[in-house]
Amino acid sequence: MCKLFREIAAPHYFALLEFSIPHDNSLTLDANGCEALLVWQRTDAFVVPKRIYFSTSRAADHHFHALRIFLKSLTDLNVPRVYIFAFSGPYKPTLAFLDLLETIRSECKELSCHGTGEGGSESRLGLAVRTPDCQSKLQVLEIATTLFFTPLSIAFTLTTLRNAPLTKLRLTNTGLTVTEWMSFLKDLHLKHLRILEVEALCPVQGLVNFLSCHELDTLVISSLASVADRLRPRLSPSRHTRSAIPLSLTRLEGCPSYILSLLRYVDISNNLEYLGLWLG
Repeated sequence: MCKLFREIAAPHYFALLEFSIPHDNSLTLDANGCEALLVWQRTDAFVVPKRIYFSTSRAADHHFHALRIFLKSLTDLNVPRVYIFAFSGPYKPTLAFLDLLETIRSECKELSCHGTGEGGSESRLGLAVRTPDCQSKLQVLEIATTLFFTPLSIAFTLTTLRNAPLTKLRLTNTGLTVTEWMSFLKDLHLKHLRILEVEALCPVQGLVNFLSCHELDTLVISSLASVADRLRPRLSPSRHTRSAIPLSLTRLEGCPSYILSLLRYVDISNNLEYLGLWLG
């Protein structure tokens, strides 16, 4: 009787929360929809989504908590890829939001987060950050928001990078200064990493040091051409006396000015198969 009542009442409850049952493997979710997840999971209409697109607009801590419970209830063989869009908040991470990220880190293989986050020039990497060991299944991490680089969230970010078996990493729109980028890359070693995308604010010398310790297949430098031109290092060739570091890159993309600066330090002639120049 309870199951029959649930099947009858659930569609009306979903309509009240403006929750749409997905008809494919992708679930588009907003704050209200989070409250419907656990009910949907107990109906005959439930299917485990392969991808969750979550907009955090108007989301509060109890919405993050509901999504966290839903993800933890899924079996290991049915974990979705999670895409978070935080362009309309939260502009600063909360503990509930970080708890959700920690669950995604431990349960899912892919996390992508895009947004704005808080601005300002507050130093986030100047203090020693404790990064305990943790279990993580993340293979793909895409961060395009300053939310992951605040004083409250930087420990999560560094712990994830140092424990997750990442094969693909994107770090753009971070809000980091050149000095903070240097500190961030120092002593960071990702032994499984094959694809890296960083913003043009990442200093060339720091990136070269990072690349020399990794065996990347693909490197992407992401920036508007005008920004990249303004930020590129203006160093004369006579200042470089060391031999170019050989890299095994097969694919290189990005703004020409940054790539030209990078090529003063590295040699990619033996393996490169694709060179993409972003002109605008």
